[in-house]
Amino acid sequence: MNRAYPVSLVMLLAVLLAALPASAQKASSLSESASCESLAKGNNAFAVHIYGELAGKAGNIFFSPYGISMALGMTYAGARGDTAKEIRKALDFQFDQSRLNEVFKSYDRELTDSVDRSGQKLRIANGLCLTRGNVSKTYKDILSKFYDAEVFSGGLTPINRWVKRKTDGKIASILKELNPNSVCVILNAIYFNGAWKTRFSKKRTREAAFVVSSTKQATVPLMYRRGNFKMLVGKDFKAVSIPYAGGDLSMVVLLPDVPSGLEGLEKQLGAASLDNWLSRLDKQHDRKIDLYLPKFTLDTGYNLKPLCMRLGMRSAFSRNADFSAMGGRKGDLWISQIQHKVFLKVNERGTEAAAATAVEIVTKSMPSYPQFRADHPFIFLVRDDRTGMILFMGRMADPTAR
Repeated sequence: MNRAYPVSLVMLLAVLLAALPASAQKASSLSESASCESLAKGNNAFAVHIYGELAGKAGNIFFSPYGISMALGMTYAGARGDTAKEIRKALDFQFDQSRLNEVFKSYDRELTDSVDRSGQKLRIANGLCLTRGNVSKTYKDILSKFYDAEVFSGGLTPINRWVKRKTDGKIASILKELNPNSVCVILNAIYFNGAWKTRFSKKRTREAAFVVSSTKQATVPLMYRRGNFKMLVGKDFKAVSIPYAGGDLSMVVLLPDVPSGLEGLEKQLGAASLDNWLSRLDKQHDRKIDLYLPKFTLDTGYNLKPLCMRLGMRSAFSRNADFSAMGGRKGDLWISQIQHKVFLKVNERGTEAAAATAVEIVTKSMPSYPQFRADHPFIFLVRDDRTGMILFMGRMADPTAR
């Protein structure tokens, strides 16, 4: 590029092997598996950091750490110098830029193939919309090769239409306006619609009290199912894993023992503690329990710029930013905002979730079985059980508030 422009980035989430000896194929597979697990480790640490930053606000929380990570992974590919170092540290990326691109591509392919085989619906889409300018061919090639990004031209309407289409209409728009000097918009959207391995019966859903706080109760539809689940009894909380059909994805619910215990549980929550809890949960044997879970819908949105700055992404938001790998020179481009929107619906059939992220860069009763009754605030997440990757994470404080 010859001029300095702002760039809007919207993030919403065999032949060669056949010729190799079996031992080489196995080694390659193990290497890729280890790399995907490292990607998941960094993503999950970032997820906990985001949750910690958002936890100080009252009410419900819901976001897609994987969607944000992939979107900023594409941004990271265009960064250099201190800007690249800060993004890598803030996002807990375990690899340099070239290797991260490769691992994202490998994991995205494995995840979507696995979910498709199970009959679930998971869409992870990336795009590059050229608005009023351009970026370097090298950068466009990276997004196309490693992120399978669709490249198209247009303005605000095509961008929001793309997000709406890729999230099955659940997120109608991501940006309200474009900077007059906008060059491009990088798009990432994730849509998940998963059925439980065994559905809850609608006939057993009952209106029940949900204790929001010591001074407030809400009446909500509480689903019920007696079945075999992995359940962990921890210090002052319980955790349960609810599998989706196919067995590769699950929802994990972390429930304090008492209605007022969420704050204490959140204080215990860290990257190491969450990893420990999930590892222990995975080792549990299935046991028959009475499971109660509220039906709820969430529609949330966040400006992630302040959060990312607190996590150490500082130069990216200033005139010291170095996004020269996108085109132009150091100091031509910097981030002005990062927006993230998410939708979630949990019912008897399963879970429907969608996420999109935007980053704008500018220039210059006593049961007969153990009971897990989620009738007070809890933490939950949707994860890929094969690698432990957290795709979505949130806090349910009040099912009646979206």
